Amino acid sequence: MVWVYVVWIFVVWIFLVRVQLVRVFVVWVFLVGLELVRKFLVGVLLVWVVLGGVLVVGVLLVGVLLVRVVLGMNTIGLVSQISGAHRFKAMVGRMTPRSRVLIFAALLAGLAVGLLALTPSANFTPQRSWTPPFLALIVTFALAEATALHVEIRKESHSLSLSGIPLMFGLLYASPLMVAAAYVIGAVPTMLWVRKSSYLKTMWNACLFGAEAAAAALIVRGVLGLELPKNALEWLVPLGAVLVAELMSLLAVPLVIMAVDAKVRWHLFGDVGQSQILAALAGTFTVTAAAASINSPYMVFYAVIPLVGVSVMLRSSGHLAQRFNDLQKLHTFTRALANEHGPRTLDTGLIELVDIMRSKSAGLVVVGPSNEVPPTIRVLIDDVFEELDAEQIAGKLIAVVADGPITQLVEDDPRPIVQELLHTLQAKKVLAARVLGEVNRVGVLFVTDRLGMRADFTEDELRLFDSLANTLSARLSNDHLVERLELQARSDALTGLPNRLSFELAVTNAVAKSGHSGVIVMVDLDRFKEVNDSLGHETGDRLLIEMARRLRASTRANDMVARFGGDEFAILLTSNDSDVAGDFTRRIANIQNLLASKVDVEGIRFEVGASLGVVQWPAQGRDTASLLHRADTAMYEAKRNRLGTVWYTPELDADAPRRLELYMSASPAMENEDFYVHFQPKVSIADGSVTGAEALVRWHHPSHGQISPLEFLPLVVQAGLSTKLTRFVIGRAAAAIAMFRDVGINIPIAVNLTPRDLLDPTLPADVVRLFNSANVPLSALQLEITEDSMVVDVDTSVAVLSQLREMGVVIAIDDFGTGYSSLQQLHRLPVNHLKIDRSFIARLASDDSAAAIVRASINLANELGLTTIAEGIEDEESLRIVSSLGCQEAQGFLVSKAVPAYDFVRWVHEWDPQIFRNRLIEPLQMPDDELPRDPVATSAA
Repeated sequence: MVWVYVVWIFVVWIFLVRVQLVRVFVVWVFLVGLELVRKFLVGVLLVWVVLGGVLVVGVLLVGVLLVRVVLGMNTIGLVSQISGAHRFKAMVGRMTPRSRVLIFAALLAGLAVGLLALTPSANFTPQRSWTPPFLALIVTFALAEATALHVEIRKESHSLSLSGIPLMFGLLYASPLMVAAAYVIGAVPTMLWVRKSSYLKTMWNACLFGAEAAAAALIVRGVLGLELPKNALEWLVPLGAVLVAELMSLLAVPLVIMAVDAKVRWHLFGDVGQSQILAALAGTFTVTAAAASINSPYMVFYAVIPLVGVSVMLRSSGHLAQRFNDLQKLHTFTRALANEHGPRTLDTGLIELVDIMRSKSAGLVVVGPSNEVPPTIRVLIDDVFEELDAEQIAGKLIAVVADGPITQLVEDDPRPIVQELLHTLQAKKVLAARVLGEVNRVGVLFVTDRLGMRADFTEDELRLFDSLANTLSARLSNDHLVERLELQARSDALTGLPNRLSFELAVTNAVAKSGHSGVIVMVDLDRFKEVNDSLGHETGDRLLIEMARRLRASTRANDMVARFGGDEFAILLTSNDSDVAGDFTRRIANIQNLLASKVDVEGIRFEVGASLGVVQWPAQGRDTASLLHRADTAMYEAKRNRLGTVWYTPELDADAPRRLELYMSASPAMENEDFYVHFQPKVSIADGSVTGAEALVRWHHPSHGQISPLEFLPLVVQAGLSTKLTRFVIGRAAAAIAMFRDVGINIPIAVNLTPRDLLDPTLPADVVRLFNSANVPLSALQLEITEDSMVVDVDTSVAVLSQLREMGVVIAIDDFGTGYSSLQQLHRLPVNHLKIDRSFIARLASDDSAAAIVRASINLANELGLTTIAEGIEDEESLRIVSSLGCQEAQGFLVSKAVPAYDFVRWVHEWDPQIFRNRLIEPLQMPDDELPRDPVATSAA
């Protein structure tokens, strides 16, 4: 037997260096063939093959018969000829999976009894030099099953058990009945307490173990009788018996899985050959140990040493294979979710989770931030999505799930809430993890009742579940974020109404339908600015929300109300078969009256009102852009003339050609230098000295002459030229500062910035470049911003202004008191000056509230260390009032209007501060028809 041991070591060496198992099997068969030829005892092998084949075929026939009957398929001719076979198939088809397993177990138990009955001397223990005690066999079988290696892939299990060792020793040294009983008695406690299998699975395995032991006993006793093997060929008999027992298990497990699932899965038999080779290796070890034990039982320990070592290595390799499979599962899970979106993401995730975790069910509970949003639950149980009460499950599950990665809920948990939860989920064990760690919602992902070889989840599986939960959570959060972004992209955050993009899409779809008509109504609130300025931003928001509610209430379900921004809304009204002529007029009148009624906000009642512009389709067009433009035109006409509601007519577009021409001329005007800069002085109220000037841009059009800044500045912004125009004015201001200094006038010049300039990170660099070119210090530049320019992105605006301030540029707030966030953002801005808006200055003498606002603004500026400038000073009384209130500087027609650079130099030289302090100063007189000149531009050219 030495050569057998050497060959076996060689084969194991080949296996450990990861040569394919098929090659090992070929080597083993080749060596066995040599031994058979040498002994010329083929008859013994044929007996083993015949007996083993009969047993295997019997198990296959029983299993296939049960599976095919359960599936309702036509069985072999014998079954089809049985009277009432169709009724039998129908009856079995209605059985539960539990009943099918019980039938299969009964068949295996019957097979075990029958085989033992056929086994010669089944209850007789042969005379040997030593006999293993019954208790030792039980313990050995228990240890073999407890240390079995199980590699599970999806719902399939691949096992390597060492039960063949006690089985072979028992068949050679004890009676078959004792071996079968020891096998069952030793394995059942292991199944229940170590693997924690269900009672049904344990009972089925017990019947299978009995059948395996009976089949192996029949082969050994049928061929060898009560004699021990005497040569290498005869040792193939117990080895073949062990392999037949292993083969029965490999065939029975896939058959029972197919019977339970009612589905043919031939791929379950794919690894039978590989498992048989592993069993042959273990069996060869056992042959060596058993042969050594004939002379002395203590020789077993020497032979078992390499067996234990190889077993440890195989288990280690199996664990590595299992972890590799876990990585494959995670990869498969991620790939399965990659192409899913919306609800399909969760459904696919739950399906994959049940498959990977080998669980009975999987589900996700999601709870919103408040009771206003009900919780949701999605559960997959036995491959079917079930409807469960989310209210009943969500609160309990959230309450019991710990903050750690994984929470396990089991039957023996004494807490009533856990027992109620397990009862609701119809589970014995729940594995749960917190997911969706978002501000506005929280979720719990769970799986229940492991269905594999083991009832408990291992530490590796817990880590795998944590990874799967994190992966699914991230994907669901991404989907949720995309949905929110899409919703935000098409809706208004304050009112919840659709935005302009959604409205334009709805109009396009509506006008494309033939046979339909409707109107577009543009709505602009009349006195919203006054409410917002006097009562604050929050009150203004509440007013907009209330107006949005009224507009929704005044329209039908198939209409649309949208907010375009600020206090501007749009309404799409469509007709239906029940509408009568003039119905749109009546409905728009109702909307007008509803918006004109008093509003109660925080206990204050006031009237707002609205201006409405209406355009009809298809009578006045089918192009969305044209319809919106015409509705806007009608609305501005209503607002300009306080007409309430104006229906669009072609006459309203009389000024359209002029506006279009100016729009198209803006860019060439920048190139041709039709834009130029005038300078309006600022003086100290205390002593009348000139403290600075403001650069104001002007445009002389070749065809239309002088264009007002109020008219051309919005067109410049629409044409995308505001940034270029700002750089132009800053360059002219730098050149003017240089020219003024050459003639002894050392004053700063202020330039107005647009909101877009504050969002441009290149502004500071451009300012440095322009002032370096003029060779003047940056401290001579003042940049004026309006409060409204800070609304879009306060952080970016503050960052740009802070960078400019650090460079030495002086920052001023222009038109203070009329902006969107007056006091809210003032403390964050790096400002030096505060300019009080001309609208308050003009009403100082006649409006006590205006005087109060000016007084409060000056006091606030003094507290913050800011210089106050009153703009729009046009009369002596206004000057006297702002002086008494503590204002430091004045700007306006009382001092001088904006003049070209060379006239500004002359004005400074003629300016008498003392006269300004003692009497009214007449503004510089210039002929209105004289074309202003810009010597700065001329000198630059």
